[in-house]
Amino acid sequence: MLLDQNGKEFFLAEPIHPGEMLLDELEARSLSQKELATQVGVSPAFVNALIHGKRSVSLALAMKLETALEVNASFWLNAQRNYNRTVAYQKAKKELEQLRIPVSRHAELLRSVA
Repeated sequence: MLLDQNGKEFFLAEPIHPGEMLLDELEARSLSQKELATQVGVSPAFVNALIHGKRSVSLALAMKLETALEVNASFWLNAQRNYNRTVAYQKAKKELEQLRIPVSRHAELLRSVA
């Protein structure tokens, strides 16, 4: 994902939370957060927290979103997984930079989270 075959970083974008994607989908459909909340059986506050990246997409929610929006559950789960992985990678990279470890060893250590 973030390292090439030689262990060199080739792309590191800001992670996109699936809530941002959900907001785009709601806007495209002119669907309110409250309407979606009703359709998937959660509170409007939960939908708002998800959109702002304060909640995660679970398997159950992904299945509900698939039913309500006709967007495959795997899309939502993969988006959440990719977001989590990128955040973990960025955190690990930042922690490595603070340690006194030779830069040549960074790629080897980052492979475990990449």
